[in-house]
Order: sequence, then C-alpha cells, then structure tokens
Amino acid sequence: MNSANRATVSGEEPAGVRDHLRKAGIHPWSVLRTDTGPWRTRRESWHAMGIASRAGREGVATWDTSSSFAKECLSTINDGLSTFDPVLAETSYTWYCPDGGKVLDPFAGGSVRGLVAGNLGFDYTGIDLSIRQVAANLAQRRNWAEYDMLPGQVTWIMGDAAEALPRMPDGGFDYVLTCPPYFNLETYTDLPADLSNMAWDDFADAYRQIIAETVRCLAEHRFATWVVGEVRDWRGLIRGLIPLTIDAHREAGAYLYNDAVLVTSLGSLARRIGAQWRASRKMGRHHQYVLTFVKGDPKKATARIRAAIA
Repeated sequence: MNSANRATVSGEEPAGVRDHLRKAGIHPWSVLRTDTGPWRTRRESWHAMGIASRAGREGVATWDTSSSFAKECLSTINDGLSTFDPVLAETSYTWYCPDGGKVLDPFAGGSVRGLVAGNLGFDYTGIDLSIRQVAANLAQRRNWAEYDMLPGQVTWIMGDAAEALPRMPDGGFDYVLTCPPYFNLETYTDLPADLSNMAWDDFADAYRQIIAETVRCLAEHRFATWVVGEVRDWRGLIRGLIPLTIDAHREAGAYLYNDAVLVTSLGSLARRIGAQWRASRKMGRHHQYVLTFVKGDPKKATARIRAAIA
C-alpha cells in the first residue's frame, strides 16, 4: 500500500472525482471498455493503494472447470476467479450516488466495492455469507483505516442477505451496488442459504426475495446498479439471469433505466474460440451487463446527485 494516498485515489474532493473520470477518458457511455488505456491506468492507481481482490476467495470453487462455458466466463477474469473492477465501483458511485450517501451491497463478496466506497467518502454496508471472506475484508479495512484512507464508514455483515435485509429500515440507503452470484458458476460456501448451492427454481425465488428487500431498503428517487452475466444450463441453453433481474426489480417497484455492456479482457478467448464455435456455435463471451434501475422519479434522483456536487 502507498501510504501517500490518503483521501481519494485522485487526491480530490468527490466533485473533483466526477470530473476526473471525464478528464481521464472514462465516460458514461453504454459500452464500458475495461481493456482500454484510460481504464487500465485508473485501475492500476487503485491497485497501487493495496486492494487485495482475491483475499478471502481461496475457497471459491468454479463450476465444471473442464467445460467450455466455465472457461468462457472465468478464464479472462483474474486467472479464473471473478473479482470486481475497482474502476467500475468508482464510476458507479460517482455517477449514481449522492456525495456522502449510504450504499447497500447485498452480495458483498470481496473488499473492492467497500474499500472504494469508503475511500470516496460514501458509507457502505455489505452482506456476505462467508466467514472467511468477511474476515479478509475486515483485515483490509483495518489496514486502510490505519492510513486514513477511509473517510466513509465501511461495514461488512456476516450473514444471509435474505435474513439481514428485512431487519434494515425502509428507505435507509441512497444507492445499491452489487454483483450477485451467477447461479452456480462459482460456489462460495457449502451453506444451504448460499444461492450458488441452490437448484435454479430455488435460486430464482431467493433472488427475487433479496431484490425486493433491497428495493424496499432503497430511498425514494434513487438508483441501484446490478452487475450481472448470463449463465447456461447443462444443455448449453442460456437460463435468463438478465431478464430475471429486470423482472424482479420491476415487481419490487424499480425500473430499468440504463443498461451498459462491460467489456472485459479477451485473455485466451481468441485462441479458444475456433474450437468452441465449431463444436457448439457458442459465441465467445468477454462482457458482462451493468444494469441500473431507478426507484421513483429519475429526474429527482438525478437532481439529488447534481445538488451534491453543485
């Protein structure tokens, strides 16, 4: 960790961070290119601060690593283990959350979203089932706090989101940013409540319930961003995690407002796609979806962010 980095990665106040992204060549366009120079440079700045993306994820198991689909989805992401991009966290917070706002993350996973939120001055609450993961996240939080790098409050709750969320107040949060399990593509724990251990129908029911609770916890006229990817069944057919996410939000009273494609590194996909395409006609996947929903009036939600940076 570079102890010289104190307040934020840019060394500026939150309004300056928003402007810094634009100056750095990162824009709110519907295709987000993580493989370009500006994005990579920004990501290197975050990593230089000491984010340990893989800490606590040593026990994560990848579904059917011999399959082309698992390789297709995971081999380009941190050597086969999915981790969250700190620049995506930064852009999401600065584009959609009022300065000093409270962030809710029902599927916290690693430390990235929490540390980035706290570093930018947001108060973050993340929920995760894994004792190992939460312990690793708290260790990183202590390290960053020691260097005065967390002006915002960062909290991780160890537990099941389906049980923890109902205990939280209505409208208590200003933004939701999360990345849910992509069904059983990765298995995080051996706990029955872990969505990655469930059959598809049970997964869908629990997933809808958690989404409904996050929308209830979200204040009126606020945004919520879910980073999701599609999954296939044993026959290779796409299950429909994206429409499930959209429908569940609509049922809960939040509506799709922005949809973006997050382009990830090609990695070894270029070498593998020939055999994969000839055998199955499956396209090589090197993207995820960034779905942003709004609860209430999008104009009022936007006005709150503008007021915060005026």
